[in-house]
Amino acid sequence: MPELYTFLMERWALYHNLEYDSGEEKNPHLIFYNDKDEVVQTVPVKKMKVDEISSLLDSLGFYKRSQKGEEVPEEFQYFPLHAPRDEL
Repeated sequence: MPELYTFLMERWALYHNLEYDSGEEKNPHLIFYNDKDEVVQTVPVKKMKVDEISSLLDSLGFYKRSQKGEEVPEEFQYFPLHAPRDEL
């Protein structure tokens, strides 16, 4: 899984609102949760290329920094989830 390793080492830190679990998983996958911590989608990444993983995250609205350590603008803090709202 050299592609996944490359993504984790070179691009993971550029994305906002991602978490990594380094469990002993033989079939790694991305798990997407909604704002209620419910699983909404699971995507296997074992055979994906670095650019494919990045494209998927981009298409789902994850904020991508231009460099590691860059601050995330306030309006993107909850992306790709919508900011919590008060109910009427």
